[in-house]
Amino acid sequence: MEPVTVWWADPAAATPALIALLNPVERARRDRYQRPQDQDRFTLGVAMSRTALAPLLGVAPERVPLDRTCADCGAPHGAPRVAGGPHLSVSHSGDRVAVALSPHGPLGVDVEAATGRMTADIAGHLLAPGESAAAEADLLAYWTRKEALTKATGDGLREPFTNLRVSPPSAPPRLLAWEGRPDLAARFTLHALDPGPGHTACLALLDHPAEVPVQERPFAPAG
Repeated sequence: MEPVTVWWADPAAATPALIALLNPVERARRDRYQRPQDQDRFTLGVAMSRTALAPLLGVAPERVPLDRTCADCGAPHGAPRVAGGPHLSVSHSGDRVAVALSPHGPLGVDVEAATGRMTADIAGHLLAPGESAAAEADLLAYWTRKEALTKATGDGLREPFTNLRVSPPSAPPRLLAWEGRPDLAARFTLHALDPGPGHTACLALLDHPAEVPVQERPFAPAG
């Protein structure tokens, strides 16, 4: 069975040569970021996506047809996707950039750095009834699980995270209930990922084969 692959990179891998893989719209979006670190994360997300998709589509990386049309307004700032697949999800935070690819169905990946900004004030917007968090690590676990889930469905941050109830941080990740959408718990499989020290990450797979393997790989830019 073909695996789901998660590619990892450090923003330091964003060499100037990778900018050549961005199309004009992507370069304009990159230039709107004020901080060099954010420019590097965005550049890597695009370069990793194109490099991973190119052999699957049989085209050069710069010709991979990434569509960023926003479903709400039609502007080119939506989540990247390829018409007809493979399915794609991108996330970046701190010192990690993640790109997840699946030939089987929708997916969502989320990585978050432990920065100290995930405080108890966020709990009211994050935790569903019955969920509790004793430390930032708990909040990060809940956040990455729920953001990965809402990325996979396409809802994103428009869906209140308090509508989703997931397993506690001490247990393997699992969707227990989604308010108003009772079918989803049985359709999702979640995987805790290994982004490295100081980061937490989760992968959500929607309507995938039960035993599909998940592979994590480092991204190595060509040349």
